[in-house]
Amino acid sequence: MVGRRGCAVFGLIALVVVIVAMLASSLWLPLPGRFLIVVDPLQPADAVVPLGGGLSNRVVRAAALLKEGYATWLVTADDELDLPGIRESYGELVRREAQWQGVSGDRIIVMPGEVETTYEEALAVRTLAQDQRWTSLIIVTDPYHTRRASLTFGEVFRGTGITVAVRPAENPRYDPEAWWRSVDGLRDTWAEYGKLVSYLLGYR
Repeated sequence: MVGRRGCAVFGLIALVVVIVAMLASSLWLPLPGRFLIVVDPLQPADAVVPLGGGLSNRVVRAAALLKEGYATWLVTADDELDLPGIRESYGELVRREAQWQGVSGDRIIVMPGEVETTYEEALAVRTLAQDQRWTSLIIVTDPYHTRRASLTFGEVFRGTGITVAVRPAENPRYDPEAWWRSVDGLRDTWAEYGKLVSYLLGYR
């Protein structure tokens, strides 16, 4: 039979274990979130490209870079949106959002054709950039998507002589330092790691 002293010892040990576990988790749990994020140095470029998907935050950040003088053109892919009540294409929505953010309509390029993956989007951007004889691009996407975007665009643009920088857009739903504390953070992190593994296995 365990006495009061024994219970106190066990309680103290349990408390120490809990504290150690909490401290350990605070050290390593942010690492997966941090790894997903790439922030390349910001330099003036020919065009800024907010990648498709996600929220309007990508377009908002791209528009801000354009207005700050970091690029001349804002480029977006086009796609059909299968959403009730919305008849505009994705490219038209991006154009409208960018104009709301102060970008002149004659500085917005909507690429023809549909893209479904980051790899397909990178290929489309490469074709346009080579046709326009651009030498540099800024790619804008959500923080958790920047690692895979950097790998993808790095592969597609290898040997072209075109410099590609990847920058994260602000996303209040995603905190790499505490991604495990929210449903959005858990979903975005695990989904992105699944896509990253698929990319590394050769799926494009």
